[in-house]
Amino acid sequence: MAALPVPSKANPADAPAPIPGPVRAAILLLALGEESGSAIWQSLDDSAARLVSSIMAKLGSVRQETLLRVAAEFMREVSSTNIRGGPERTEKILIGSLPRSQAKSIIEEIKTPESPDLWQKLSLAKADQLAAFLSKEYPQTIALILAKISAEQSAKVLSLLPAPLATEIVDRMLRMEPVSEEIMKGIEAMIEEGFVVPPPVPGRRDPMDQVAQIFNALDKRHESRFLAALDATNHSAAQRLRALMFSFDELAKMDAASAQVLLRSVERETMVKALKGATKGVREFFFSQMSQRAAKSFQDDMEIQGPIRLKEVDEAQRAIINLAKDLAAKGELVLATNFNDDEMIN
Repeated sequence: MAALPVPSKANPADAPAPIPGPVRAAILLLALGEESGSAIWQSLDDSAARLVSSIMAKLGSVRQETLLRVAAEFMREVSSTNIRGGPERTEKILIGSLPRSQAKSIIEEIKTPESPDLWQKLSLAKADQLAAFLSKEYPQTIALILAKISAEQSAKVLSLLPAPLATEIVDRMLRMEPVSEEIMKGIEAMIEEGFVVPPPVPGRRDPMDQVAQIFNALDKRHESRFLAALDATNHSAAQRLRALMFSFDELAKMDAASAQVLLRSVERETMVKALKGATKGVREFFFSQMSQRAAKSFQDDMEIQGPIRLKEVDEAQRAIINLAKDLAAKGELVLATNFNDDEMIN
């Protein structure tokens, strides 16, 4: 019987020549494209960026087998060494890759020991039931709990509590300092025992900023009531809150490019309702960012719509504010703010 052929060993001379590092980098960045590769481009210094881009410009068509080979070599190099995570490394990557405000929020969440399931459940509970349960607790305890749940849920609960109690809670939230893990575990145990509900919300920033978020989620009637009450007990805090709260009118402080990004992103019906209840100056600002024909079309729609409830206007304006904040966090537009992290305070 004839012997089976024995496969010959690969001849090293037949192996493809190694691809230089800069060429591999150019191929990978070309494959990633502008969106996925933007973070890598930003990490390159000027000389490296010039070298890689000059190679990329001369590449022409890259065959699939070449791309797969480059990807395999990259994965082999990455997997040949150990990598280590941890809070410090994560923080460094986040700060280098995300907008500063978003990175800080995520970092705070990572650093804060919390009970994710409990706080998300509270955020999703019925507001009237939660308000009834919390109304029996000390104001400081309620303030700590509202600081841990979503701003929208906190706003609903505050609006259901008696005005004097709600005002005291807001005042305590503004003065709140970090509490020990032991105290928070006691509060969590109390909630688990006394309130049965059907993950953590992002780690909280400055208490003033947090309360401003809650007030932004309130309807105009409750917002005005709480601010007026706070004026009487803590006028300076009320003034600071007003400065931090982002109103629909402040959208008119955007630059033209940002305003047009927002206009392209908002549903037409929502913008019509929002502008229906806006001030003349805000209307004129947005109309000035449109063509004459588009502005006339919006004005016609506003007239045809007729009277609408103030609640609908508030909801539309709040939806646009939230959309604008999301776009700003992604770096797609710039919002005018009253305070700057780098501002010097005497």
